[in-house]
Amino acid sequence: MADTSISRTHGRGGVAARLLILVSAVCLAAGLLSPMLETRRLIFFTDAHSLIDVTRALLETGQYLLGLVILVFSILFPIGKAIYLSAVNAGWARGRSALVWVDRLGKWSMIDVFIAAIIVFTLSGDRAIQIFEQPGLYFFTAAITGLMISSGLIANDRA
Repeated sequence: MADTSISRTHGRGGVAARLLILVSAVCLAAGLLSPMLETRRLIFFTDAHSLIDVTRALLETGQYLLGLVILVFSILFPIGKAIYLSAVNAGWARGRSALVWVDRLGKWSMIDVFIAAIIVFTLSGDRAIQIFEQPGLYFFTAAITGLMISSGLIANDRA
């Protein structure tokens, strides 16, 4: 009798987790590279900022703590999480410890969006600056949400 469980056929978390990881990876790349925020100063001067641009600017201006926090939690962490979830879904990482790590990673999922919200809040305090969201913010939020959902699907797959 052949084992036809979804876990055996499509990996831990099933096809839904696999599709979410793939879509989230594409959205993450778009969210990191495309402008996330646009600032307007005195109505005439506009600048568009991607998450990578903001991180680079912080590190270049000597604001190492904030730059490193954003680099680690908003850039490297989601990339690592997408890679790890892909490995668990594909069956390359197995066992109880893989599920424990998926659960631990899932608890930190929204810290990335929280950091983006802090940046928006910080910049919006100056009345001479207007902030407008750009597509990168939506791509980034979709990526983080998709990774969080796929993490839950993988962690809840008991097969």
